[in-house]
Amino acid sequence: MKKGFTLVELLIVMAIIAALMAVATPTGVNALSQAKATTVAANFRTLQQAVIQMLMFEKTPPTSGEILDYIYANEYISTNPEGFSVYYDDSEKMYVIKYTNSDIDAVKVKNINNSVELDSGDGKMIVKVPKS
Repeated sequence: MKKGFTLVELLIVMAIIAALMAVATPTGVNALSQAKATTVAANFRTLQQAVIQMLMFEKTPPTSGEILDYIYANEYISTNPEGFSVYYDDSEKMYVIKYTNSDIDAVKVKNINNSVELDSGDGKMIVKVPKS
C-alpha cells in the first residue's frame, strides 16, 4: 500500500480551510475597522486637550495658519497625527479639529468619543473647542 493522500482527501482539507477562512475574514476586518476608529477617537481627544492647554497657556493663541503644526511645535502634543487639521472658525469663535480622511465609519468614532460631530459642509468628522 502506498503512503500519501488521495486527491479527494486533499480537496476536502482545502474545502475545510476555505470555509474557516470565510468565517474568520469578516471578523478580522471588523476588528481592524474598530481599532482604526479607536485610534481616531483617541487622536480627537488628545488634540482637544492640546487645544485647551494652548488656550490656557498662550496669551495670544494663533487664529490662522497651520495651527496643528503650532500645537506640535510648542509640544502640546508629542506626535503630529495624520489626517487631522485644526483651524479657527472666526464666526463661531472656536477652534475646529477635523479628520480629513474618509476611511473610518463616523458612527464607530462617535460611539467612542461623544464630542465628535459631522461637519454640515462636507460631512467630515469634527470636534469644536470654544475659545472662551
